[in-house]
Amino acid sequence: MPYYLIAGGYTTWLLLLLGVVLIVAAVRFLRGATPRRLAFLRALSVAYVLFALGGVATNVTVVLWAVTRDREPGTSLDVDVLIQGRGEAITPIGVGFTILAGVWVLIALGVRKAHADGEG
Repeated sequence: MPYYLIAGGYTTWLLLLLGVVLIVAAVRFLRGATPRRLAFLRALSVAYVLFALGGVATNVTVVLWAVTRDREPGTSLDVDVLIQGRGEAITPIGVGFTILAGVWVLIALGVRKAHADGEG
């Protein structure tokens, strides 16, 4: 796991930090669902997805630059480095979407709980 986090670069660490904020907000929503909290979670979720995608785009750019930086014209690309770099570049999506899926499970439970409380 430590390599996974290092491989993803700084965006992975920022996604983890923002993910903690999302998880705390989702738990608060689960404990007391309000439209205001739901609106906050929706907006933060969109920002989180955009941040994860931006992290992947940045990582892919770095990988492509690194693979071609020291290459002499006419020589073939180092495919092993390119494949490893692609794996590292998509790390923010793996981390981000996993956390976001858990957050939305908490939100779904909060919505269910709010409807059950309203009916009882």
